[in-house]
Amino acid sequence: MQEKVTEKKSGKEKLTFKDLFFISFGGQAPFISLLTFGTVMIVYAGHAASFAMLIATFVVLFNGLVIYFLTKRFKRGGGYYVYAFYSLTSRLGLNTGWNYLLYALAYGGTLLTGGAYVLYTILSTYLTGYLPPIFQYQWFYALIVCIIASSLVIAGIKVSAKYAMVMSLVEMIIIIILSLYFLYDSGWKFYNPIPSNITPTIIEAAVFGLGIPTGYGSIAPLGYEAESKNIGKAAIAVLLFGGLLSTFFFYTLGALGFTGNLVDYLLLKFGLIGTLIITFIALNDGTLGGMTYILANSRTIRAMAEDKILPSFLSKVRKEKPIYAEILVSCIFTAVITLMTYMLGLFVTFSVLGALAGLNNLFVHISANSSLVRVASKRAKKHIHEIIVGIMATLISLGVFFYSLPTFEKYIVYVFFGWIILGFIYAEGLEIIKASGNE
Repeated sequence: MQEKVTEKKSGKEKLTFKDLFFISFGGQAPFISLLTFGTVMIVYAGHAASFAMLIATFVVLFNGLVIYFLTKRFKRGGGYYVYAFYSLTSRLGLNTGWNYLLYALAYGGTLLTGGAYVLYTILSTYLTGYLPPIFQYQWFYALIVCIIASSLVIAGIKVSAKYAMVMSLVEMIIIIILSLYFLYDSGWKFYNPIPSNITPTIIEAAVFGLGIPTGYGSIAPLGYEAESKNIGKAAIAVLLFGGLLSTFFFYTLGALGFTGNLVDYLLLKFGLIGTLIITFIALNDGTLGGMTYILANSRTIRAMAEDKILPSFLSKVRKEKPIYAEILVSCIFTAVITLMTYMLGLFVTFSVLGALAGLNNLFVHISANSSLVRVASKRAKKHIHEIIVGIMATLISLGVFFYSLPTFEKYIVYVFFGWIILGFIYAEGLEIIKASGNE
């Protein structure tokens, strides 16, 4: 069993902790997440948005610790799918991988759509009449960011890592400067962000907040290109840094008494110069976030193809890249996001994908948490702390899942459970085919 889940060492250059940190931070797409997820959180929670962000960070921390422990055991790429496949059962592994594919598409798609939305809003506001007619169509912006993200992935993971490092550093600096400016503009007002009672809308805001510090979900499947111990360390470092930075950002907005649309506010506040800066960051940030999840999805598909769950040609590697899986995932991202934008518009597409990302995020982490409990229970006395973390993470994720589920639109819940059912049908179909072959 150990041989199956351990990637053989090769002479290729591995991704370092620094590479993984910035890819993961790029997977958060922090600036665009704050503008998009943040606007939704502020609508739901108002001045309690920073408290909702703390709840989200707390939930993500336990799930991140689970990934930290699991990466010590599983050296093979594939992430959540591999954890469940070898810790639970092959069918649960398949369904976890199946749901991760939707999660990565939804979360990466949210970031790509968010970048396109900010870009469209700014250009249509300030440059109307100066651009070719095609720039009036929202789907065109979605197509642009998808093509750029896909091109970076196909160019190679080291190219992607370098791009992630440069843009992530730029974003960190800008978010910190903005937060300090908001606090200064408020007259250095400090307040208690904890509300007198926790309402369902605050919890729903926290579910959207789960999408902000969870960039580590994009590096969990990268065991083919990185040391597993570095994946675990980077996951914890990034989620804490990203979660606390976002909490501080929301806190400073609360000090201003702000409760509106962040994009409109920044455009009004900083004028033309701010417009140019936001446009540049939005395009790069949405691209960066989408890129990391295209990478993650392609590695998950590669692992599933190696186990004959998906067509085997998707596991083929050229120049140390699963090129067929990358092309397939890039085409799916581009087609789905562009078509949804054409039919629904950028903002509705963002909202739908964001909700699906939150629900699937909880699902795949509940699976990972169960995987840790199962593995650690084999030597319970030695790994009691891992069992406790796994149980706590499972209970927290289940609580958030069931508490927030009634607050989502019915069609989103139907899509979520419909995808799970399709996964079970697919698993049964594979079993029938295998049984027929054996007979």
